[in-house]
Amino acid sequence: MSGRPVQLPHVCCPACGGRAFARSVGKKSLVYREVYYHCRNPDACGHQFVVSMEAIRTTRPSRFPMPRHKLPLTQWHSAANDRAANDDGPPSEPGTAAITP
Repeated sequence: MSGRPVQLPHVCCPACGGRAFARSVGKKSLVYREVYYHCRNPDACGHQFVVSMEAIRTTRPSRFPMPRHKLPLTQWHSAANDRAANDDGPPSEPGTAAITP
């Protein structure tokens, strides 16, 4: 360990789009965390909001044989959807996909 404090990622403010920074951490477990963010928009937006972070799947199994939580195992590329043919355009609206019998 480097001894440096944990740095959480900055996110965009959902109100104004400015940068928001983590101020504190709330509810925590091994797979879930709530992070409290504060907008730093120079125009004084001041929005405060909570972001949830959750471990949802495993892309590479642990070397330890007895995990405390079992997450579903997926391939990294399929989980990230990096090379999917449907990434070229905007997402389709729900319920508009053609159904073939």
